[in-house]
Amino acid sequence: MIKPSLSDVSIFDVKPKPVIVKSKYEIHKSHAFYMNIVVLLIIVVGCGALYYRKKYKSEREHMAKSKVKHLEDYINEYDITTMLNEQHNNQNNNISY
Repeated sequence: MIKPSLSDVSIFDVKPKPVIVKSKYEIHKSHAFYMNIVVLLIIVVGCGALYYRKKYKSEREHMAKSKVKHLEDYINEYDITTMLNEQHNNQNNNISY
């Protein structure tokens, strides 16, 4: 007696996938596409940085000027106080008893 075959065994065999060989032009084309994307991102980030610099330029200049003004006031006040203290010390030292 012949045993019945319920499934086709050839369906379960692993078939090798066909290898698609890319030409040098296709490889270069894919690399060029990625390079274009990278350059575009660099340009966009650079433009964003320049925009940010321009947007807050006046604020940075104002802060720098106020810091310089504060430093100048502090130095002038320190000089005046030291001169007054020196004059006071000189007057006290010059008093004869």
